[in-house]
Amino acid sequence: MANYEDNRIIASSLSYAYPDADKSAVENVTMRVKKGEFLAILGHNGSGKSTLAKLFNALYVPTAGTVWVCGLDTKDDDLVFDIRQHAGMVFQNPDNQIVATVVEEDVAFGLENNGVAPAEIRVRIDEALAAVNMSKHAKKAPHMLSGGQKQRVAIAGVLAMKPDVIILDESTAMLDPSGRAEVMNTVHRLNREEGISVVIITHYMSEAATADYLIVMDEGRIAMSGTPREVFTKVEAVRKLGLDVPPMTDLAHMLRENGLDVRADVLTVDEMVEEVCRLSSNI
Repeated sequence: MANYEDNRIIASSLSYAYPDADKSAVENVTMRVKKGEFLAILGHNGSGKSTLAKLFNALYVPTAGTVWVCGLDTKDDDLVFDIRQHAGMVFQNPDNQIVATVVEEDVAFGLENNGVAPAEIRVRIDEALAAVNMSKHAKKAPHMLSGGQKQRVAIAGVLAMKPDVIILDESTAMLDPSGRAEVMNTVHRLNREEGISVVIITHYMSEAATADYLIVMDEGRIAMSGTPREVFTKVEAVRKLGLDVPPMTDLAHMLRENGLDVRADVLTVDEMVEEVCRLSSNI
């Protein structure tokens, strides 16, 4: 058996086909999510990225191959409950995940179903809401919150279960820019301060650029992988897969094509400013 001490999720020769589908949605994927890692999975619509996320959470069972979550095989029906304790999922629409009429009751929902003692539930609610900066909204009705706040409540509900991995499946797709920033700041802080591994499925290149590692899916397979700098500097290869690159990487690419000596691996505005200042100082 593989060593799981430093890995939260291991997929080996993983495939999944939907019933009556002509081909697999995920085909022969082998990868891992390391302890404390922030992993982004990219791909155009239908590339298999969301299917892969659901395989990580045992919502789907592999057609072939294996997924281990903290050493537990997702094909074992008796382990599904334990697997979802280790790997919590946050979905695209927070309204589909929030079930109670009061914020703190929603965070308590999973804990109550799991038979956690009332005193422990109170502690976990307070800790989870504090972790996502939503303590002052504990008594509010979820429908009174903004989209970003609702998504942070959904994350708190997952956090209260004390998972090793949080999987966000297009969890910022329905939010405005400020809401997306709220959610991304929250998950980065949880990753950094709590050591929780994060897997984010996204079509926002700016979000992917902040990850430790990227996987690009195409036709159910891993087409590219590496750090954001390694992947996004291959601008033409990324575009052939139906994706774009971060705006500053795109700008660097255009400047280089026009003969300017700019770093190819620029990802952020700050890095571009540094490059422009460097070029200006050489004039």
